[in-house]
Amino acid sequence: MPLSSQRTRITLAFACVYLCWGMTYAAIRIAGLHLAPPLVGAARSILSAVILVSICLARGTSLRVPARTAWRLALVGILMMTVNNLLLIWGETKVASGLASLIIATIPIYVALMETALPGGERLSARGWLGVLLGAAGMFALVSPALRHGSTAGLSGGTIAGYIILVGAGLAFATGSVASRRFRFQVDIFVATAWEIAAAGTVNIAIALGAGNLRTAHWTPATLASIAFLSVFGSVVGLTAYTYLLQRVPVTKVATYAFVNPIIAVLIGVAAFHERLAPAELAGMALILIAVATVILSRTRSASPPSDPMLEVPIEE
Repeated sequence: MPLSSQRTRITLAFACVYLCWGMTYAAIRIAGLHLAPPLVGAARSILSAVILVSICLARGTSLRVPARTAWRLALVGILMMTVNNLLLIWGETKVASGLASLIIATIPIYVALMETALPGGERLSARGWLGVLLGAAGMFALVSPALRHGSTAGLSGGTIAGYIILVGAGLAFATGSVASRRFRFQVDIFVATAWEIAAAGTVNIAIALGAGNLRTAHWTPATLASIAFLSVFGSVVGLTAYTYLLQRVPVTKVATYAFVNPIIAVLIGVAAFHERLAPAELAGMALILIAVATVILSRTRSASPPSDPMLEVPIEE
């Protein structure tokens, strides 16, 4: 492949990851206005799974995996796309979409702390610990308006309960990411993702049916468009572009999505939903972005990189 052509594809892949995942927060907010979180997750998972299975069949790739691999994929999928997604959707009913994206952007920090605590994990360097401290300061600044107002909404519409829910969402995704790295799946990326999304979709459907979410659902054109966007662009296009980049670009550069996506989400929130940030929240935003960048770019010690690209690929957003 000519060098210029490869550079063009890499540029387009970065654009897909930045834009598609940055826009998912607005789509999640719109879908969550009329559908319960489990139903949003179920609808998104079903459509994404159908698309991924179709891709596997078109490529002639078998969907069969060993039983041990199947349950591990299911566990990772449920953590990333049931627990994480449902808490994220719920959290966005209590916190502005731009702020939600900033809290979710701290996932690399959670992963770094988990890896540091686990045997044989990657150890944070001094620079990495500085990033963790900056992230903690940023989180405090972010929630300070809500703290001053107690349990009521702050200037940007954020509540303490909403922040706690979103932190839980981030921890679930980080746990799934660390588990995925340690499981070391030797499975085709599309097959693995199809299994993960199908497992999460099954749980999401069960929760939605058990809670009677179908009876209260309000299917509007905007809701359907949001579900379609989350499935096609958030899950399939964004994931494929991310996987492509991991195979051709240093992971530290690819991981810049973690602090580019929130900027896009905040700008969309301001333009589309008239969200406004208090001065303390703006300071928190800056600190969190610097913190995430510091942790991502810091050097780690005593760990061998995963052998399979699947281990580095987050599915959400």
